[in-house]
Amino acid sequence: MTVSKASDITAKLLEPFPAEVIEEKNGLLYIPHEIIRDRLISATENQFDWSIDQILFRDDGVTRRANDRYTGEPKRPLSMIVIGTLTIPGLGSRAGIGAHPLDEGAGEDAAYKSAESDAVKRAAMAFGVGLHQLYIETGEAKRVQKPQRNGGQVRAMARPAAEQRSQPRQSELKPANDKQFGADVREAMASRDATAFRKLVDDANDHVGRWVALVQAAESPQALDWIKRQIERKGVESDILTHEIRKREEQIAA
Repeated sequence: MTVSKASDITAKLLEPFPAEVIEEKNGLLYIPHEIIRDRLISATENQFDWSIDQILFRDDGVTRRANDRYTGEPKRPLSMIVIGTLTIPGLGSRAGIGAHPLDEGAGEDAAYKSAESDAVKRAAMAFGVGLHQLYIETGEAKRVQKPQRNGGQVRAMARPAAEQRSQPRQSELKPANDKQFGADVREAMASRDATAFRKLVDDANDHVGRWVALVQAAESPQALDWIKRQIERKGVESDILTHEIRKREEQIAA
């Protein structure tokens, strides 16, 4: 593989993800496994290899769950660990590790799927996939906002006066009407503000016009699929939205 080709693959791997495909769980941002795998397929033209090297079981000690009904002792469940290697021609190989508890009644299959998905994502992150967007940018934001202690009292880090006088962030604004909502959607997409986009989805409620604006803002099949899932989850399906989704699918595919 030529250096130019390897550089092209790297550039595609490092492309930022659409804000709407970034999800949040327990206060942490993440990108679903299927989105990461699709990025690997499209960036490498499906010329990558993922292999499972080891499947291990680890005793995680006492966890917060019911005591054993016979002994009265806290249960000590195992976690499944999956270690794999992701190889991309021209770029080399990176290892990834994922873990998931073996919950009672769930069986090993569920734990394996979750652990293997995490391992793929961590190996892809070692190539830079989503690294800057999920960790570096987020970490920089937290460091700026973190307060400093001075003489036993908490003192916020000084910010430029212009920033202190700035308007509320996009994610803090509540759209006044459908027209403003559409403008907020476009702004969230342009700035790739995932938090703002998720808030707009919550604010859409059962307003068909607002969901149309969200559908029209989708820039990729993955983003459109995510919006479709939110429509189904909120139970706001309609003939108008079905028509708009099909039209947007054709526009994206063109």
